[in-house]
Amino acid sequence: MANRSKERIEGAAAVLMSRDGYRGTGLKAISDAAELPYGSIYHHFPGGKEEIAATAISSMGTMVGALLDGLFAEGIDRATLRAMFGFMADRLEGSGWNDGCSIGTPALDGSAASPAVREASRQAFGRMIEPMATALVRQGASQADALEVATTILSTYEGATMLARAQCSRAPLDLACRSMVRLVEATSTAP
Repeated sequence: MANRSKERIEGAAAVLMSRDGYRGTGLKAISDAAELPYGSIYHHFPGGKEEIAATAISSMGTMVGALLDGLFAEGIDRATLRAMFGFMADRLEGSGWNDGCSIGTPALDGSAASPAVREASRQAFGRMIEPMATALVRQGASQADALEVATTILSTYEGATMLARAQCSRAPLDLACRSMVRLVEATSTAP
């Protein structure tokens, strides 16, 4: 039961931070969203909001990294990039342009406020970059080029997510996806 409550707190924090960021997410909102008494927050997370945020970001990084491992298991191409960028476009549109990335949104304001959130964000982004870099190496890119392109893909994805959310439009993610397809194709065909 204790692990389930802890998971509910982490999950609620991830959802709320994807919408409201680190600073905009309060402990009361987390306990309400998790449908748990306020006191259970400090029982499971004695470090309070900072510990919850770092743990939620870390868990999301692990989960998203695993999803990207599966998505890019056969390589990075037009279809897999469309799936990645399309996922976020669907998520944003389905939430009325409110729910962003559970890692990127809290990293925007939390990394300046908390070294623990900054470190959790750094590691989570690394877990997202790694499957893309690995797939690009399998497609013939050098390790350095693969890391550069994978970092560019993630940076573009996160930036396009912010633009799409601000513009209430899928267009930034669609445009970014097309550009990343061209980048990957150029990298894969490079000598």
